[in-house]
Amino acid sequence: MDANVLRAERTLSLLTSTYLANTEAVKSNLAVVVDVVLSQNLFAYIGLSGISAETAKKYENAVNKWLARINSLTTGKTSESRLAGVILMKNTALQSSSLLLENAAKWTTNVLNVIGKTEITPVYKAALQTMLVFMDIVREVPALYREIASAQVPRMNQAILQLADKNTDLVDVVLEMLMFSASWFPTLFRPSIDKTEALCLRLLDGSMARSNADTCSLAAQCLASLSVVGGKMTVEERWFQYIQLALGAIDLCIDHLMCKPSTESETEGSVHQFEFPAFADDFIISIPQAVDRITSMTDLLVALLSRPIDTDIPVPADVLVSVASKLALIPLRVASAKSGRAEFDLVPMLAPEIQRSSIRILAALAIALGSCMLPFLSAVARIVAIINTRHISSPATIVALHSLVQLYVQRYDYGFVVFLSRDFLETAIQDISVQSKRRANATTVTAQVSALSASGGSKKRGGNGKARVDESSAGAEDIQTATIHWTDVVNAGLKTVLAILRHAPTIFSTSMRTKLDSQILTLLMIDMIGGMETSFASRQTESPYKASLYECLEASVLSPDPWQKAIVPHSLTVFNAGLSDPSPDVRCICLRAIAAIEPLVHSRLPAQLRAPDTEENYENELSISKAMFSDESTINRALTGMVIAESTGADLLSAKRYKQSIIAEPQSQSQPQSQSQSQTQTQTLAHSAAATEHRDR
Repeated sequence: MDANVLRAERTLSLLTSTYLANTEAVKSNLAVVVDVVLSQNLFAYIGLSGISAETAKKYENAVNKWLARINSLTTGKTSESRLAGVILMKNTALQSSSLLLENAAKWTTNVLNVIGKTEITPVYKAALQTMLVFMDIVREVPALYREIASAQVPRMNQAILQLADKNTDLVDVVLEMLMFSASWFPTLFRPSIDKTEALCLRLLDGSMARSNADTCSLAAQCLASLSVVGGKMTVEERWFQYIQLALGAIDLCIDHLMCKPSTESETEGSVHQFEFPAFADDFIISIPQAVDRITSMTDLLVALLSRPIDTDIPVPADVLVSVASKLALIPLRVASAKSGRAEFDLVPMLAPEIQRSSIRILAALAIALGSCMLPFLSAVARIVAIINTRHISSPATIVALHSLVQLYVQRYDYGFVVFLSRDFLETAIQDISVQSKRRANATTVTAQVSALSASGGSKKRGGNGKARVDESSAGAEDIQTATIHWTDVVNAGLKTVLAILRHAPTIFSTSMRTKLDSQILTLLMIDMIGGMETSFASRQTESPYKASLYECLEASVLSPDPWQKAIVPHSLTVFNAGLSDPSPDVRCICLRAIAAIEPLVHSRLPAQLRAPDTEENYENELSISKAMFSDESTINRALTGMVIAESTGADLLSAKRYKQSIIAEPQSQSQPQSQSQSQTQTQTLAHSAAATEHRDR
């Protein structure tokens, strides 16, 4: 133990005196120092027992020098030294929380001073991440919560809010900091609620939905985290208010897309929404702005529904499903509108994004509400059918729709599948049929050309004057290959079919199952014989698609259609060939499928219970066990006695006939007496076996 501590002491001393000696050394060796600190765990021996006093004193001195050096770097004059000090301070705290607890007040003050200064962006990011690590450790210690958090958290919130206004590159880090601060210190965060809400709404007005979608998602999560803060309103009131304001903003955007006058919506009732800027007068700008705002409000709804809250909150599920239905119907309403407005020509271009917003709301409802969504499954199935009409089709929308159906099938089984339309099931099967084309082998084409040039009799002239090759010129080497183009739509369709086969296979009709099984077997057999060719990019990612094909085939075999021809023989061939696939996932699936199919092919009877032995038979068995080391004659007498004791009249008759048949056989006169005795013993054992078999029958 002392040797390890001395090694850590020497390493810390070397790093402090050599690699962190001055600004130039720090600038060039920072990566090396951080790697050594993280890989060798140099602060693991603080307060450890079983170390000699001299070694502990040396190690403590080295640690103190290290702490003094990183404190001086944090308060240095150059940005490079402050960056190094902040990064080393964070890694030291991650390695040893006891050092942070001892230096929490000083370190948090130094980091907040760095945030308050004018720095370059890397220094700001490192300081914010370090402060986040400090607050995560401090919140678990009650004493530090009172001393450090109560004094520093309000100051930290104000500093990072001002930082977001000064540097737009730090918005993501600032939002993450505010979100965790509101969740960890809700009471201390209340003075910063208004400014945080204004910052989030400025990002959720739709202006950044396309350029920076991750920032919009973080802003939605940050605004949703304010619902647990409380303040003037309770948690339930603030959460419900955000839901109502987001739904009101979506309704106004839908009215704008459908060119509904604002006065008409005002007469229907007061629509509450966030204080967003008004739409532009030019519809070329305002319609994309309305769609982007719908996307941002959808992010907020998803964040609110997925936010864990300790209290029970009534969720307006019927209103949310109605809004999702309105969003899904926008492309159909625009397509069926008999109007020559130029605005309606822009909506179809943006329809896929609107439909994906509807899908995201329904997915969030299923995750958040669970069984409470049972009364709305038929409405969800109707929305799926509306989006599946594909007046405006998009691969991203199709993949999202398949993911939604998979989620609902896995959560609600037959209760949701029964409402699915036949058109969607046929579309899912159609999506599995990959785009492929037949391509002749190069040697075959060369042979055909050679035959055409060498033999004049094989030439024929058609009506258009073009030469044709005689079919007889194609030899046995004419092998066709299929060029397969894997897409995300194919994989999503396979996942949907797999979910339905596992949870509700009877929803497929016999014709659907026949088509489905033939497509899956065809693709797998083409791959089995090596006739499948894919592009280079597809070959790098084709393993998940093949794994999905094997899983679908396994689910189809284990849930057969009673009116369909069995596919077990072909499936066994495919699964046995898949055992040699280079992908471990495919091999695992094939091995599992073969183990599951084995009882179907070779059925086994269940274990049968037999009647307990009689008391006399039990006593005879005891005598046999006692005579295990006796001579052979003793064991034979015990066996003979057991047979006679348990035999009935029918058993005796059967044994007598068996004995007569044995005696009637010709025996050799030259056989010794010992061999005759052994034969008698064999007859006795046979007699016993025949009697036992007759009794069992």
